[in-house]
Amino acid sequence: MKNKVLVVALTLVMVFSFTAASFAATGGGDVTQPQSTSGVDFIIDRTSGTSADAEVVVTFSSEADEYSVVVYLQKQVDGVWKNDLNNPDYVFFNNGLNSRTVIFSHTYDSLTRGTTYRLKCICRDIHGTSEYRSTVYSSSF
Repeated sequence: MKNKVLVVALTLVMVFSFTAASFAATGGGDVTQPQSTSGVDFIIDRTSGTSADAEVVVTFSSEADEYSVVVYLQKQVDGVWKNDLNNPDYVFFNNGLNSRTVIFSHTYDSLTRGTTYRLKCICRDIHGTSEYRSTVYSSSF
């Protein structure tokens, strides 16, 4: 049942993210151009005090010639977010060619009970001679 809900949620996220468009202002603010990363969606389920299932769906506004997606696990320490370098799963990356969507899925099993976490996703994609970068954070879990 849990997998069916996840598949339905992922399908809805992908359908709606394909229709979304984000725009970034350049220069003096009067010229706009499409930003390549049109959506980064997080589906996170903290299944226990020490475990969480996470899925990140990155959608580009058009097929990227090259892309790099890096996902960091961050924890909150004294009100400040820091990469959880003590966790063996603190960073994952996916590099590739000719894609419009990148899906990252992982179960984090080494979380510290009582600690607040979030994911940081850095996207870099190249379309012809144009390169785009964006950084997006998940909600805390």
